[in-house]
Amino acid sequence: MTFDRPETGVAQRLLPAVVQSLVAFVLADDEENVLFLNAAAENLWGYRKEDLLGKSCRILLPLERQSSSLAAVAADESSRMSENMHICRKDGDTQCVDFFCSRGVLGGEGHYLIQAFAFSEKNALREENRLLRLIMNHAAHAVFIIDRQRRLLQANKAFTELFGYTLDEAMGKAPGELLSSPRTDISALERLRSLAWMQGGYKEEILAQDKYGRELWVNCSLNPIAGDNGEITNAVVVLEDVTERRLIRDLERDVLRALTSSTSFEDLGGYISRRVKEIAPDILPSLLRVDEQDRLRLWAATYLPDGYNAMVDGVQTGEGAGSCGTAVARGKPVVTEDIASDKLWRGVREAVLAYGLRACWSYPIKRPDGSVAGTFAFYSQQPGRPTAFHEYIIEASTHLCALAIEREESRLQISRLVQFDQLTGLPNRNHLARYIGEWIEQNPRQAMAVFSIGLDRFKDVNDALGHSAGDRALVQIAGRLLEHVNLNVFLGRTEGDLFVIVATHFDATEASRLAERLRAAIAAPMSIDQDRLSLGASVGISMYPESGSCCDALLEQAKKAMYQAKASGGGACRFFDYETHSEAKTRLFVGQELRRAIVESRLHLHYQPQVRAGDGTLYGVEALARWSDPELGSIPPGKFIGLAEEIGEIENLGRWALREACRQMEAWRGAGIGIPVVSVNLSPFSFRDRLLPDYVAGLLKEYGLSGVDLTIEITESAAMSLTPEKLEVVHALRALGVGLSVDDFGTGFSSLSNLVTLPVTEVKIDRSFIDRCLKEKQLRSLVASVIGIGQALQLAVVAEGVETEEQMALLALHRCPVMQGYLFSRPLPPADIPAWLSHHSPEKRGEMR
Repeated sequence: MTFDRPETGVAQRLLPAVVQSLVAFVLADDEENVLFLNAAAENLWGYRKEDLLGKSCRILLPLERQSSSLAAVAADESSRMSENMHICRKDGDTQCVDFFCSRGVLGGEGHYLIQAFAFSEKNALREENRLLRLIMNHAAHAVFIIDRQRRLLQANKAFTELFGYTLDEAMGKAPGELLSSPRTDISALERLRSLAWMQGGYKEEILAQDKYGRELWVNCSLNPIAGDNGEITNAVVVLEDVTERRLIRDLERDVLRALTSSTSFEDLGGYISRRVKEIAPDILPSLLRVDEQDRLRLWAATYLPDGYNAMVDGVQTGEGAGSCGTAVARGKPVVTEDIASDKLWRGVREAVLAYGLRACWSYPIKRPDGSVAGTFAFYSQQPGRPTAFHEYIIEASTHLCALAIEREESRLQISRLVQFDQLTGLPNRNHLARYIGEWIEQNPRQAMAVFSIGLDRFKDVNDALGHSAGDRALVQIAGRLLEHVNLNVFLGRTEGDLFVIVATHFDATEASRLAERLRAAIAAPMSIDQDRLSLGASVGISMYPESGSCCDALLEQAKKAMYQAKASGGGACRFFDYETHSEAKTRLFVGQELRRAIVESRLHLHYQPQVRAGDGTLYGVEALARWSDPELGSIPPGKFIGLAEEIGEIENLGRWALREACRQMEAWRGAGIGIPVVSVNLSPFSFRDRLLPDYVAGLLKEYGLSGVDLTIEITESAAMSLTPEKLEVVHALRALGVGLSVDDFGTGFSSLSNLVTLPVTEVKIDRSFIDRCLKEKQLRSLVASVIGIGQALQLAVVAEGVETEEQMALLALHRCPVMQGYLFSRPLPPADIPAWLSHHSPEKRGEMR
C-alpha cells in the first residue's frame, strides 16, 4: 500500500519536511493500518517500509499502550505527548522514546499520525547543552555573546567576576560603553565596531575598566557567528586579563629605555625600585650589590627604614647571613616566609622585627658567567610567600638589574682603561694630566716638580729576554717607585718604560734629592726568572711655575729633559732648560708666520723650464714655491713644506700654488708668451680632499685654460700607496684632461708594475740617479730601463737634475725625451721666463741633438 492520500495543499506542503525529518513519523488509517513511514521511523523501530505498509500499527505503539486501540491512545490527552515511553524494536530490544499520537491530520479525519523521538538522542542534546554551559561558565577567561546591535546577550561567570557586573546589570548593554575606561584608546573601539562583523574576526589589547573604576588591560578576541544563510548574526567575545603581563612588559620597556640613557647607576637602581613598587604596592623592594670583599652594599633600598639599611650595609655574605647574604652564598633564591621563625635571621631577628618586617624573599642577580653581582629582595610586613605575580616581577627585574650592573661594570672598566695603566695599575697620562690640572687650579702659587723617568737601554731587556720578562721588570720597578710615594708624591706610567712622578710643594733642591733616590732604587739588582738585572735610569725634571703653567707643557718639558739626560750617556738627572729648546720655539713662530703667508699670498712661485732633448724647444715649466719673509729672510722649500705638513697647512698651500700657476699661465698667454704646460707639485694629503677636482675645474674655467695646460706632480711613494678614496680624486682630475706626473720616479723601483693601473701621463727620473749614473753602471741601467718602460707605456719621461754636458749626452744616448736642470736653467721668476725663451739659442738646441 502506498501513500497517495490525502491530496490537500497542507499535505503537499508538509510531506517533504516529514520525509526528511529526524523525528520518526508513521501515518495510519482509521483501521490502524500503516499508510506511510519515513526513514527515521525505519531506523527507530528497525523495520523496513515494506514490512509495515498495510499492516497493523499496533506493534509500533509503546508497550505501555499496546492494550489500547489507536483511537483511545489518540483521544487520551495524557498520552498524546508522552515522555519516557518504551517501544519494542524488530530485533526485540526496547527503546525509550517520547511518543505522540493525534487524529485528523493532513486533511483526513480518519488518519492517525504517530511521532516518536528517541529519548537517547534528546538526552544527548541536553547533555551537550549542559556541557557547553559548564565550559562557558568555568572558562578561565571572560566570555560574552553580542547580537548585531552589539548588545550583550549572555556572559559567563568569569565575566561577572572580572568586571563585577551581574548578568542583569550587563544584559542588553553595549560592551564598549559598559567596560571602556576614560583612557581607553578610542581608535581601538572604533576598529572593534567596524571589524566585528567581518569574517576574519578581531583581536587587540585594550584598556578596560570594571564596575568599580579599576582599570585593567584585556586581550580582546572577537569571533563572528554566521547563520545558515551566511549572514553574521552574533559574535562571541573572549577577554583575557593581561594586566599583570602588561605591567611587567611596561616595566621592562621603561627600564631598558633608562638603561640606554645617561641615567647614573645609583639613579637607575632607584628607578627600578620605584617602578616595581608602583606595580606591586604590597611589597618593599631592596637592591644590594656585592663588593670585591663579598660584602653587601646598598644600591637602592629607599623603601626600607634607614636604620635597617645601615644595619645591612657592609654585612659579609654567607650561609645564615639573612636571606640576601645566604642567596649570594647559595646562588639561588632564598624565601623567608616568616622572619620570626627562620633560622637564617638568628641573631638579628629582634632588630628586624622591630622595623615591622616579617618576610623577605631574596633573589640573586647573576652575571653572564654565573657569579652573583647582587640581590633583589622583596620585603613584606606580613608573613607569607611571594605570589606568582611577585615571581614574574622578580624574574624580569633581576634580568634588568643584571644588565644595569653589567653596564656599570663596563663603564668602570673603561674608566680604568682610560685612567690607569693595565700592566702596573698605576695612573696613566690621562689621570696624571687631570691630577696636575686640578692641583694647579687649586694651588696656583705653590711649587711642584714633575719627573719623567726613562729606563736606560730597556730595549735590550726586551730583545734579550722577551717582552714578557720586560713587563715583569716594569712591574718590579713600579713597586720600588711606589715605596717613595707619600702624600705629596703622585706616581704614574705614561708609556713604555717611562714613569712620571708629580711631587707637590717641592723646590729644585728637594727634587734633585728625590731624583737621586729614585735612580738608586731602580738601579738595585733584580731577578727576572733565572736572570739577574741591574737597570739604570735617566731623570728629567720640570718645575712649576718656572718651566710652564699647564699640564701638557710640564709633562713634555720633563720628558725632553729626560731625553737630554739619555743623550749625555744615561744614568743622569737633568732639569728642563729653555735655551736648549729655542729651535722648537723658532719652529712654532715660523709655523704661525707660514699660516699668515699662505692666507695673505705672501709666497710666490718660480718656474724651471723643461726642454725637449730632440730640438731643445720648451716642453713646459715646473712651478716651485718660494718664501721670503721680511723678518725670517729666505726660507728653503725643504723646510717650510715639511712644516706645512706638520701644522696642517699643506692642503691650503697646494690650493694656493694651483691658483697662482693658473693665473700666471693666463698672464703669459695674454702677453703672447707660449708656455705649453705648467706642472704643480701637490702633497699626498691634498688628495684626501674630495672637492679638489671641482676646485681645479673652477680654476681652469676662471683663467680660460684647458686640462692639458696643467700637470699635477705626486711622488712615486705617494702614488703607489693611494687609497681607493684618493684614487677616485686622481681619476676625477684626469677626467678634466689634467696630466698626472710621478715625481722622483725610480726610488720605488719594485713598484714599477703598478704604473699600469694608474692614470699616469708622465714620469720624472729622480735627480739622485742622474747625479750618480755616470759613475755607477747599475744606475745607468736603471735610468735606461725607466726610459724604456715610459716609452713602452706611451708616457712622457722627464729627467730631473741635469747639470752637466756628460749627463745630457748619456740621456740623449738612451733617447730620454725631456730634460730639466741647472744645465738649462735655474728656477726663474715669472718675469724672467720671456728673456730665457729669447736667449735660448738654436745653437744650444743643436748641441742637445
